[in-house]
Amino acid sequence: MTSKIPTLTRRPERRPEAGHPLPVPGIWAHRELLPYCILAGVGLGAWLWFSLTTRIALEDAFVTFRYARNIASGHGFVYNLGERVLGTTTPLQTLFLAGLGLIAGPERIPVIASLVMPWFGIAAGLLAYSALVRFGVSHAGAIAGGLLYYLHPLVIRTSLGGMETPLVLFLMALSLHFLSRRQPVGATVAVALLALCRIDGLIWGALVLGMTLLSTHRRPLKQALAFGAFIVPWVVFAYLYFTSPIPNTMLAKGTIRPGREHLLFQPEHFHRLLRWYLSGSGFPSDQSLFLVWVALLASGIYAVVRTRRRELLLLPIFPVMYAVLMYCKRAPMYQWYLLPMVLCCLLLGGAGIGQLLTWIASAKRHQALRVAVAVGTAAMVVPAFVGMARDLPRQVRHTRLFQENEWGLRRGVGLWLRSHTAANASVAMEAIGYQGYYSQRRIIDMAGVISPRVVKFKASTGSNGRVFRLITAELRPDYIVLRSFEVDRNHHFNGGKLFETPADRARFSQRYREVRRFVAPHPELAPLVTHLTVFERRVG
Repeated sequence: MTSKIPTLTRRPERRPEAGHPLPVPGIWAHRELLPYCILAGVGLGAWLWFSLTTRIALEDAFVTFRYARNIASGHGFVYNLGERVLGTTTPLQTLFLAGLGLIAGPERIPVIASLVMPWFGIAAGLLAYSALVRFGVSHAGAIAGGLLYYLHPLVIRTSLGGMETPLVLFLMALSLHFLSRRQPVGATVAVALLALCRIDGLIWGALVLGMTLLSTHRRPLKQALAFGAFIVPWVVFAYLYFTSPIPNTMLAKGTIRPGREHLLFQPEHFHRLLRWYLSGSGFPSDQSLFLVWVALLASGIYAVVRTRRRELLLLPIFPVMYAVLMYCKRAPMYQWYLLPMVLCCLLLGGAGIGQLLTWIASAKRHQALRVAVAVGTAAMVVPAFVGMARDLPRQVRHTRLFQENEWGLRRGVGLWLRSHTAANASVAMEAIGYQGYYSQRRIIDMAGVISPRVVKFKASTGSNGRVFRLITAELRPDYIVLRSFEVDRNHHFNGGKLFETPADRARFSQRYREVRRFVAPHPELAPLVTHLTVFERRVG
């Protein structure tokens, strides 16, 4: 009796499709996991070190914290109780923190923000890496872009300060992630949330929606429905609750320095403006590295074009459009405004590094050319990372001293107001973050962010001195917090005189008296803004 021996038939070899590598057994056998681990490790290490060393909490974040605390406490979406003014440009973060405050307690919102918000920034780097690889950028270029992102001082500082910045970066990276997977509806939802997180996110959102329509050639019905499902409810609520969906913040900041549209022709302002935009390009603070960074960006643009994915053109197009629109809208030159530009440029710089390494690898038959490209690459890449690594400890030291000033000065003023003034007292001030949050008093914002009447005062006159006179005469705050030099030197912080005439100074002295001066722990850091004076309205 013969037994039949089964014959083994060889299965045909399964070839991976483009962009879809075959799975490898075992979690650590997945080589694609290693870059995520490296990037996450570098990001967590650098950001944790920065956070523990500096204890950073940015001034503007406390405006959002006060809104969120009032929502979580049942007082409504307001800064001052009973005053429905949309004085924040980030309703999404405000509602998110308010929801967490309902769970953990309204008073814990600043701590919650410092613990939760940075994780969005960490996730943004991983999503950006994944998107770049799927778009066709080399792994080395995507890793380099992630490292530049995680080690950039401005990214770290603003992502750890409690503001909406890490959520903005996360939603931008999330939209890139969906675009790389050709999922236009997911990208649409991401940019809709981005617009609710920060209103200038509409610029990125418009480009993303345009790119999806060009790439998919589909009817935009699903995208329109997805976008409207998130935006329309907020717009309706804002009209009914605030009478307008346009944040009062935008109206106020547009009047901080009247006539800014004419300043471009002044050399000093042009130089400041140029340096501001260059910081948005992501290049290190060392001026000598500027040409190196330009070369890396140019190489990155070449790498983006080579992928032949239209969606990736967002990276070079967006920074230019964003800078132009920010100038046309006369945006104040705050560093954190430029983080969306920084993200794009850092990813471009990383793609540029990857492209240079690709050229080195492809020059195997031309040894001399390979050596030349390798030397040139090292000459650009090493200084860029060394410059950033050298700048980061300097930024840590400066931020630590800066934060000690914030805790000692502005928070100190807020706590003093809370313990030395009546519960129904009104206080006029220009910096309403720390002082407004910790004082828990009704605030009259001399910048107008949460005070529409102040915006009207500014619109009716081009003089900061006359605006101050109207605030004291018509709004009659019980207390006023001023930078000490404003009264001592009769110079308004935003330009011009605080008292335009001797009669104005005399009237102010008749109405208000000085009750307390505060000095920051490190006044040498910025002498003009580290001394504050509190004035009390005289009785009668």
